[in-house]
Amino acid sequence: MEKLTDPSGILAELERVSRTIADDPAAAIGSAKQLIEATAKTVLRERGIAFDEHTKVPALVKQVQKALHLDASSVTPGPDGTDAVKKILGGVASIAVGVAELRNRGYGTGHGQASAPSNLGIRHAQLAANAAITWCQLMLDTLGDPAAPWKKTAIATQTQGPRPAVAP
Repeated sequence: MEKLTDPSGILAELERVSRTIADDPAAAIGSAKQLIEATAKTVLRERGIAFDEHTKVPALVKQVQKALHLDASSVTPGPDGTDAVKKILGGVASIAVGVAELRNRGYGTGHGQASAPSNLGIRHAQLAANAAITWCQLMLDTLGDPAAPWKKTAIATQTQGPRPAVAP
């Protein structure tokens, strides 16, 4: 995270998750969703990719994973030659979206509820927090990896320069 231009949004949400996880599971779940949003927006900003501040988490997750060439539908088989990595990338996208859905269904802060959610415990907050951290860590690790596929594509585009127009 030390190479990010401004990691303050991510750090604020990480701190909020850890501070609330034991005493306020709903706040931890809300903060876990916000951690995913903060990480997604930071990655897009670092890549110089425009985004709408009001984009919903599923679309942000998809946009970021495509920007980093981690979209399960477009990656080639993994280092073992199988689709295992593709399955993991699809799963990690699903857990990020699942955190947002949990929060949006009234188990996290951010939407006023007429009744407090029942059966919400520390284990649910830990699940949401760990899921969010897993997704965020993968995005940040890939953003900073000098051998990441998105960097190879970006370097190739920069070195090739603009293509000359072809006469009809």
